[in-house]
Amino acid sequence: MEENKKAETRETKDFLTGVIIGSVIGSLAALLFAPKSGKDLRSEIQSKANFALDKSDQVKNIVIQKGHDVREFANDAKEKLTKAVQEQTNFLVDAVQSMTKKSGDEAIEVLEDAKQTIEELSNEIDEKLAALKNKGDE
Repeated sequence: MEENKKAETRETKDFLTGVIIGSVIGSLAALLFAPKSGKDLRSEIQSKANFALDKSDQVKNIVIQKGHDVREFANDAKEKLTKAVQEQTNFLVDAVQSMTKKSGDEAIEVLEDAKQTIEELSNEIDEKLAALKNKGDE
């Protein structure tokens, strides 16, 4: 999971670098081919560079905010998942303890209930992981 996070961070950095470089090159090319005096050209290059820097800061801040949002979502999902696992573990421990006290037929029923609970927990975990993945893809 951490490798995916590092890969996404790297991809985001590469994308932002490409956007910035593309913006600068495009602005410079447009300015260099426009018929203007040197002073006007330098002034326009400076203003376009400032504009590009402002935009890149805005994009950076948006990316940082989205990263924080994804991290919060992942932490919430982790906490809910941990709580669910703890509850099910306690249920299973209780079931095993009661199973040792019950007769054979009752023990089978408890095991079936435990099996069903484990399957439900597994499905819930799969759903939460899918939701986390979908949230991360956004």
